[in-house]
Amino acid sequence: MLRLAFFAVLLVGALGSSDYTNRVFKESCDGLSAEVDSGKLCGLIKEYKNTTFGTFRGVPYAKPPLAELRFKELQKAEAWEDYFDASVEGSICPQRIILFGPLMAPRSIGEDCINANIHVPLENGALPTKTKLPIIVWVHGGAFTVGSGDSDVYGPEYLMSRGVIVITFNYRLGALGFLSLNTPSVPGNSGLRDILTLLRWVQENGAKFGGDVDDVTLFGQSAGASAVHMLLLSPQTQNGKLFQKAILQSGSAVRSFFNYQPPYTATVAQTFLTLMGINSTDPEEIHKQLIEADIEQYIEASSTMQDATGLPPFAPVIESTHEGVNIVIDKDPEELIEMGRGQNIPMLLGFTEDECFTFRGRIAETNLTTKLDANADLALPPALATSPLKDELSPRMKERYVSGEKITLDEFQNLCSEAYFKYGVIYTAQRREQLGGAESFLYQFAYRGEHRLLDVLGYKLKKTCHFEDVTYVFQQHTNVSIPEDVFEGSVDRDMQNWLVDIVINFVKKSDPAGSVVNWPPISRFLFRYQDIVENKYKTASLLTDTKTKDLVDFLTKLYNDGAATQRG
Repeated sequence: MLRLAFFAVLLVGALGSSDYTNRVFKESCDGLSAEVDSGKLCGLIKEYKNTTFGTFRGVPYAKPPLAELRFKELQKAEAWEDYFDASVEGSICPQRIILFGPLMAPRSIGEDCINANIHVPLENGALPTKTKLPIIVWVHGGAFTVGSGDSDVYGPEYLMSRGVIVITFNYRLGALGFLSLNTPSVPGNSGLRDILTLLRWVQENGAKFGGDVDDVTLFGQSAGASAVHMLLLSPQTQNGKLFQKAILQSGSAVRSFFNYQPPYTATVAQTFLTLMGINSTDPEEIHKQLIEADIEQYIEASSTMQDATGLPPFAPVIESTHEGVNIVIDKDPEELIEMGRGQNIPMLLGFTEDECFTFRGRIAETNLTTKLDANADLALPPALATSPLKDELSPRMKERYVSGEKITLDEFQNLCSEAYFKYGVIYTAQRREQLGGAESFLYQFAYRGEHRLLDVLGYKLKKTCHFEDVTYVFQQHTNVSIPEDVFEGSVDRDMQNWLVDIVINFVKKSDPAGSVVNWPPISRFLFRYQDIVENKYKTASLLTDTKTKDLVDFLTKLYNDGAATQRG
């Protein structure tokens, strides 16, 4: 299922490209043309059902971060004179694909991966001019380690008939995107800076595709949702210019599946440098060796670290101030939430019924249950790993989630779902309700479809799990995708249309249902949320849902007792 051998060959064959080495330029455009600040584009006109849309793929939104630019904030893309061939997607960023392997079908992998894909519904065969369309910017998931904005997974078709522009893109991943040495040369959060660069590119170029740059929704899933939430809290976004609404699917900035504390990231960095064979203590020498190292070394070291714990080793971090570096995360995100950062941005956020069933095979493959039996700290949520009271907290986690002497695969899966994903989303919703501000809407996606993509990939699903809600918003395009004619004739099509309606209603109206009765915001009516089990509105209350209330009460007390934010 993982197809690692194939992607290892693909990786070795595609790395080390120079500026636009793999790009094609043409003197004239025989497709759909557009122009951005860097030059002219030649895209494609495509059809889906009764909708005609334009697509511009692999468009550089910044200069590739090669050689000395490897860890620097992205620079403006170099200009070109002829038409840039935007008919195909570019390289995806360096990674080793460990999940959804058959679903991903990249053309190549390399550091020249800083590109965007712009999809626009057309107006009489041309880019829209009569009205400005809302813009959705999609931030892909993948544990800050894998993934891309390519249409193999995130095809725009379902959204194109709804009068919105969809922009997907790549950002630096793994050590290239999130290694922090707490130095000016490698401050961390390069991947978040890439997303900010893309958002600024949208502000400069979105209107050229018919978009309304004052109506941008930042939309992410899993690590992409965590990144969206992080940027909601960043000092770089507080003027409200870069985006005006946020959608978070199965991810949050706080109490989630990663640890952003500097002591933790320092340990991760030292482990990584050791695996890379870098033994110097001089920051400039370390930086020099990191610049000179082959990307294959990065991938191998990162994979070794991830196999050891089953968790992504690299993630966003609280930054120190460095001269010449635009800080992205200036304080503990929980403190930023308490300060009111991001409270003026309407939010739609949700989780799935059984998030970690998606990772069940990976949990078994990396033998995490045995590792937890040998190291009780692995039972803790990642954000508590650096708590000074972790030795007191670990037994409480095991008491709740482990029924016998050793944890079972089912028990670890339940721990992962509740502590890594569900709780962080619910906690985020709770804090927004407690602090006031813009309205927010919460859902659980528990629809068990007739034709489920992860079943096609061999998962043998029982409940609805991580990533399934995404498959009803975006169309997938690989040889393992569910054929359109099969999908068309099933009840899944009704759910797909209904879920897209929810997204579009929120994008256009800041309200997923248009009715407080159908879907009250979380600030009203006993903290209600939408329990999506079919394409009908069904509200549930956190206060009356005993199982959900129990997990929230337990983990809230655990975090509070552990002083997880470690502030002061």
